[in-house]
Amino acid sequence: MQQTRHIEPMSRRHGPTLILAGGAGILMLLPLLYWLGDSARLVLVFLLLVCVVTLVLGLLKLREPVYSFSLSADNLHFHHRIGGWSLHWNNIIRIDQPRVNSGLELVSLPYVGIKIRDYDEFLPLMTPRLIVHLLTEQRPLLAMGVRYGAIDRSRLHDWLIEDNHYRSAAGRHYQGLAAMLGHRMSHLRELYGYDLLVHESSLDRDTRDFVQLLRHYLAERAAPLS
Repeated sequence: MQQTRHIEPMSRRHGPTLILAGGAGILMLLPLLYWLGDSARLVLVFLLLVCVVTLVLGLLKLREPVYSFSLSADNLHFHHRIGGWSLHWNNIIRIDQPRVNSGLELVSLPYVGIKIRDYDEFLPLMTPRLIVHLLTEQRPLLAMGVRYGAIDRSRLHDWLIEDNHYRSAAGRHYQGLAAMLGHRMSHLRELYGYDLLVHESSLDRDTRDFVQLLRHYLAERAAPLS
């Protein structure tokens, strides 16, 4: 049996280096505040703020999961800092990089799009805390819809506030946060053709190359439709 392949996200890269650089800078600059005159303190305070921001940025990077994706023989797993989701390969219809029309051109978005076959295999497994974060993190996608003319500005509120009752294509009824996620996934499919969109910061390579990697797994492991 082939071992599970783990993907380390670009969002974690250089975290330790930033922490080390920020911490070292703070330790070097603090004593200078007492040795140098008032004229130089303003510059030192600015440099200290830069070091603090660098340190915090490094800490935030290390808060991200060690792995963003795990690709196994049966499932595609996505790891979030507060949870994660999992899909059977045979529950995935298509994987690609979403594109939108901008005038006469097609613009590629910095996301990997996943189109799901059956919501009922996905929604019941989602935790409320993760759903809240996903709904929040996906708001920029709705803003993109307005930017590219896919959503009328007067209707933006209707897209941001999802209904808390949802019935899947198979007739299963959902309430609360799971229902809101079901509506959001339907809206994303309407806008971009995909139910789940993962930002490129969670990848370990170029978006197009990562799409090809997932397609390779999908082609080998997804069961053919009868």
